[in-house]
Amino acid sequence: MSFYECVNAFPEGGASASRMALTAKALGYQGIIICNCEPGRIFMPQAAGMIKGIEVAVGVEVTAPGSKALKSRISALRARYPFLVVRAATEETIRVASEDPNVDLLMHPCEVRRPLGIATARAAKLNQVSIGFDLSPLVHLRGRARSRWLEALRRNLQLVRKFELHPVITASARTHLDLRSPRDLAAMAEVAGFEPDEAEEALRWPGMLLALNRRNWVGPGVELL
Repeated sequence: MSFYECVNAFPEGGASASRMALTAKALGYQGIIICNCEPGRIFMPQAAGMIKGIEVAVGVEVTAPGSKALKSRISALRARYPFLVVRAATEETIRVASEDPNVDLLMHPCEVRRPLGIATARAAKLNQVSIGFDLSPLVHLRGRARSRWLEALRRNLQLVRKFELHPVITASARTHLDLRSPRDLAAMAEVAGFEPDEAEEALRWPGMLLALNRRNWVGPGVELL
């Protein structure tokens, strides 16, 4: 199966793109998507692209100081990169990202005080925006903090299911040591509340989005062959 993971590489992460690709290949991934905020500064991405047996794609994590700037930056970057991620930092960011069809993945936080809302889920469904679940807190949190995180994740997952959104799971690896195998990541997702088939689909979906975005669309639903 074609499993893909979204990662950060040096200088925004602690490992080079090549090291991330080699480790991901050994773990069983068919591809990685490097989602740095400044992809133009990735250290030697061409070297990572020469590694056989794994696809290395360069996406971008879109950041901006305000809603207008975020919209403008999303629009500007859409034509340059095949995968756009927005990591939700504020309610304004969440609203803009869920309402923009140019966004591929919204990394929504799993916080009890800031759950995925119905309006956000409805907008994401309308604009075909996938919802990302960062599973790294399952490793790093302990005790009550982990329980509260799991509670928030399961609430968000219920809404994702209700609106038939596409979830994506990731370990948000910033070094090669943070990477987890697809089997381990799927097992973590099941502990968090995912069904086995949901976890596998969530691991495949980034690669499917890449393939869709690389096709030559001349308009909504119209492809140039």
